[in-house]
Order: sequence, then structure tokens, then C-alpha cells
Amino acid sequence: MIPFTPETKDEDLLRLVAAWVSESQTYHDRLLTHQSAAYEYYLGNQTEMDRVAPYNSNTVENRIFEAVETQVSIATASAHRFQVMPGSDNEISVRKADLQEKVLARKFETLHMQHKLEQIVRFMLIMRFAVARYEWSEYSDDVNVRVVDPRAILVPKMRTRNLFEIPYVIELQDYTPQELEMYFPKAVKKYPELIAGAGVDLKVIDTGRTGAEYKKSWQVMEVWTDEAVGWFCSNKVLGVEPNPYYDFKGREKTMIDRDAKVDGDVKKKLKTKKVLTFYNHFTEPRKPYVFFAPFDIGDATLPNTSLVEIGMPMQDAINVQKRQIINNLRSMGNSQAVVDSDALTEEETQNITNQPGLVIRGKGLASENKFRREAAPSMPTAHFSNLQHSEVVFDNVMGVHAATRGQSGAKTLGQDLLSRQQDVTRIDLITRTLNRGVYELANGLTQLMRLYYTDVHTIRILGKDGTLEFLRFNQDDIEEGIEVYVTSGDDIQMDKAALRSEALQLWQLGAIDPVTLFERLNLPSPEKAAERLLAWKSGELSVETQQKIQLMQEEAKMAVAGQQVAAPGDKTGRPPANENRGLETPQNVMQRAQSNLGGTAPVGALSK
Repeated sequence: MIPFTPETKDEDLLRLVAAWVSESQTYHDRLLTHQSAAYEYYLGNQTEMDRVAPYNSNTVENRIFEAVETQVSIATASAHRFQVMPGSDNEISVRKADLQEKVLARKFETLHMQHKLEQIVRFMLIMRFAVARYEWSEYSDDVNVRVVDPRAILVPKMRTRNLFEIPYVIELQDYTPQELEMYFPKAVKKYPELIAGAGVDLKVIDTGRTGAEYKKSWQVMEVWTDEAVGWFCSNKVLGVEPNPYYDFKGREKTMIDRDAKVDGDVKKKLKTKKVLTFYNHFTEPRKPYVFFAPFDIGDATLPNTSLVEIGMPMQDAINVQKRQIINNLRSMGNSQAVVDSDALTEEETQNITNQPGLVIRGKGLASENKFRREAAPSMPTAHFSNLQHSEVVFDNVMGVHAATRGQSGAKTLGQDLLSRQQDVTRIDLITRTLNRGVYELANGLTQLMRLYYTDVHTIRILGKDGTLEFLRFNQDDIEEGIEVYVTSGDDIQMDKAALRSEALQLWQLGAIDPVTLFERLNLPSPEKAAERLLAWKSGELSVETQQKIQLMQEEAKMAVAGQQVAAPGDKTGRPPANENRGLETPQNVMQRAQSNLGGTAPVGALSK
């Protein structure tokens, strides 16, 4: 077996990579066929719509797009929570573990992980699987997570899903000649033909991409094993190096030798020792890829189907039935004209159409016996019942019914809630797959921070109460032996509009208390609002409300006194008061305040 190491000769490396590509490309191309078909259905190019005759309907009711996007929004609604188990039971380890939790939570915000997880869910539902990669970014000088197009991934077909058992992962990347010169200057200097022309003839492996810019780029194979990574293009070795995300060599650190015996003054004779420290969170090197594959039966490296592929036959049935209905409406939906032969000639009859506003002239046509229109026959009900059945079956398979999509199709709230809960149970499979992948990503980011955070990084965190906290964090704050967990099994949260609608319906049924209602409505101070509601219902007002009423009474008295002093035409220059306009008295003010603040007294008429 040829070793995949930087010391291996280029000829042997090329021969080894060629063998890997040969055994994985067939598997990749077969997957690509199904992925491309599912992707076209997601975009709406369904049921051979481009092959439909011009005079027939090519209508598409894209239920696949609706189902995919509904599952994406629900599966990614709840944020992941991280828990770091300290390496030891002392106070310093616990403090560092808490600090690591905050840093990971903040990194998932700054890396916009929710948006990336949305793309991952789409790939899982359409392309059978999704791939994410944790890496160190030279641009931001920090950790990064990148979603990789699954069509650009090559792996061997094996009866395992364990990434550690897969010998290699090949990622197909596109480089312009300028990028090749920037990232691989030694290889370009050795092989100047790499930047001499376009790489259109080097697209040896199809990734489903098209476009002029893509054709002008070169296809580079980035090959990863656990111990090394290499880049290959046009049967040339661009470079091979050890896994850059693992510390193989270690670094010497000077530490206090606590086991050494000290005679006399401890401060003067304190001994130190040099220790070789390996800055790794992982116990062994790994490929920096995380695979998300929900529908796995264990007989291949990647799933054998996707949810969209399962729904495609039912989507075809819905489209065919919709087209039949429209075609029948076109042929049968027009009314028929019955004309007496004495009223119009055959030539005049041929000019009768269904054009709006058409005027027909003829002898005796105003009589019903000379001319009339026959209504079109009604459509067979079997068309609509068959279409409805296909839509129900589609919703059952996809796990997205009307209540989950935001429609209220049931007669009662309980039926809607039950239907939604059943769908959420199905979608929870996607959520658990996300949790497992996020667990791998969190540990991968911890490995990168343990390796590359040599300098202190200042991380800003905004608390729930609006306070800003500055965290100082480096590689020494990540202890050996810590365990990073991702809280899984969280209930999938509904959107705010759905929560408010559900809260109002539950309140009408008397199923929730007022504090919970006001919390779901996002009202400020829900407890105070509930107290005022209780006081209003019991006919009582709080002391604060009474004080507000007294204040409004005093303001009203002062206003009345000011109006009495300022007579019409006085020195203030105010215009004469309207005699037909009533004067608001303090009693009116008190009654109006009680009505606004929870009182039950009616507002009296204005005094004349």
C-alpha cells in the first residue's frame, strides 16, 4: 500500500489518487443523477413540463418546494445549546469550561450557523446528504465553518457511515489561474502550463455546475486522509502536507516541577521543568468534514434516497391531475351556441366566438327559439377527488400537513395541534441529525481553537439584559480532557406569529393563564398586566392606578381654573370659546381615567 504522506514520491501519489478516483467516481456519478433530478423538482421543473405540447397545460403545483422550505424553517428554529464538561473537578477547570461554553455559543452566532444549517437541511432533503467543513480562515485569522456542495464530494462506497473508517475524502474545488498562482506558487513555477490556458478540458468529474465562469476555472482535487492533505490538478501534484489541524510535534513549555523536593527556602529554590505539550482536543487526527445523512440503512457510505426523491412520484401524480383538469376545462368549459338556420347563414355562424362583448346580429336572434347558449357540462368529480387524495398522500409522506404550513384545515384547535405535533415528530428526525452534526462541528472548532489560539482573542458577548461582556480567551483556556456536548432533543419552537395565534385560541378555551398569554404576546411586564386584568375583573383598582386618577383630577381642576380666568377677548389673546362646546369637568376626567385604566364606570356626558 502506497502511503499518503509528504515524503512519498509524486509518481506514487498520482498513482494512488488515480486509484481512489477510479473507485469513487462511479458511485459519485450515480448519486449525481438522482441529485440532479431531485434538484430540478425542487426548482419546479417537474413532470416533463418542457415536453408538453403547446396546446396542453404544463401546470406545476410545486408541493416539494413548499414541503422542503417548511421543514427547513421548523428544523432550524431552535438554537443549539452547548455544554462543556470540565477536565477536572477544581474551580479553575469549571471556570474554563463555562468560558468555553460562552465562546462556542458566540462563535455559532458570528459564523451565522443558523443560515448554514438551513442550507444543510436543504441538501439533506434534496441531495440525500449534506457536508460541512470546519477550517481555519487565513482571512479572518479565526475559525470558520463552510457548507460544501455534496455534488463535489467523492468517497468510496463502503458498508459504513463512520467517517474514521473511510480512508479518504476528495473535495472537487475550482481555481482560476490567478488563484493557482496565489495558493500554489511552487507548483505553478514548476508547471507553468497550469496558468497558460483555461481548464475547460480538465473537468474530468461532473459536479452539476454550469456557466462561463465555471468553465474558465481549473478543477483541483483536495484529498484528505486523517494524517495528511494533498492537492492535485491535471495529473500533477500541487502539494502535500501533514494534517494542518492536528498538533503532531508539540511545543515545549516551562512549568513548575511540583513533584521535585525542595530543601530550605521554597521561594528561592523553586524548581521548573520543560514539558512537551500537544495542543490537541482530539486524541487522534481527523478529516475536517462532518456528514449529515438522515435516511441511512447502513448498506452504503451515503443514503440510498432522499425525501424529495420519495415524493417525486406523488408530485407527478398531482401535476398530471392538475393538467388534466385544466385541459378538460379548456375543451369542455366553453358554452355551446345553438342557432336557428333561418336566423344566420353558415358563414355568419362560424364567426360566433366566446370573445367578451361579442355582438351578434341576425333576423329573430333576440328570440330564444332562434339563438341560445347551452351551458358547458360539469367536470367529473373523480378528477377532484383523485387530486385531493394525491395531495393527502403527499403530505403524509413528506410529514407536512396544512396545520404545519400555517393553514387551519381542521374544525377545532385540538385537531390542528395534534396534526402539527405529529408532523413535528417526523421533522424531529432532521433535528436529531442536525444535533449530531453540530456536536461534531463544536468539537472540531474546539480542536482548531486549541491549536491556533496562541494569542489572546477578545470576544464580545451581549447578555439577555443588554449588558456587554468582554471575554479574553486563548488556547490555554481549553484544558485536556474536556468534553463538549450539544443539547439535543429540544422541542422545536414555532414562529412568533404561530405562538401568538395559538395563545389566543388557548385563552379563548380557558386553557392558559393570563401571564402565559401576555408572555406569548410579548407584552411588557406580563405579571403587572395580569394583576391589572384581575383588578379590572374584580372591580378593584391598584394604588398606582388610583394615584394616576388623582393626578388627572388635579390637572383637570387646574385646566378649569385657567379657563375661568382667561375670559373671551382678554389679554392672553385667546379666541372666544365656542359656546356650543361642552366643558370637561373633573368628574368626567375621573370617569374617563377609570375606563382607560381598568375601571367599569361609564364615561358621563360633558357638562354644558
